[in-house]
Amino acid sequence: MPGFGRGHSYGQARTSFPSRGKLNVRSDMGRARPAVDTGTGEFIQLELLGKDDKPYAWSGGGRHVNVSKKLASAVWAKESGYTKNDKLVYGYYLFNSPPGDEPLRESFRQIGLALELRPNAVSNSVCNLHRGGFLLEAESVGKVTFYKLNGRAAYDGSANQQHRAIEHTRHPVVPCPPKKKEAS
Repeated sequence: MPGFGRGHSYGQARTSFPSRGKLNVRSDMGRARPAVDTGTGEFIQLELLGKDDKPYAWSGGGRHVNVSKKLASAVWAKESGYTKNDKLVYGYYLFNSPPGDEPLRESFRQIGLALELRPNAVSNSVCNLHRGGFLLEAESVGKVTFYKLNGRAAYDGSANQQHRAIEHTRHPVVPCPPKKKEAS
């Protein structure tokens, strides 16, 4: 097979399959190391940087959020059924929620001050996002309910934590489901 085992265009690592079928990775430093733990079948983290190489320093710093681009683009589409305020509030939750499965413990008034929205508008948007499954009820303190991001749409944490967080959560939906009419 042409090109098999020659590595990718960046020249950082090359894979090869010796006669025993064990996957090895050979860095530019030369020494071959196993890429898979044969006992468990799990991939082994490989350090591809040489001892004098420095990892890329993120200029912005801070944590990174794993976001479903497909769902996020569907929310921001014109025909999504979500309002401009809903999109603002969802963005606020994306970038201000604590790591893991923790809720954002801010009142609608605090969120409204940050987004220049009335608390009522924030409440309506949170209700829309909750109906659509993008925000989930996390805890209540007295009459105040705090919401968290649905891990299926966005998650700030490891893949293992995300897997545990979404085991019993519903899938977010687009378009936004209509409000249920109250019985009179």
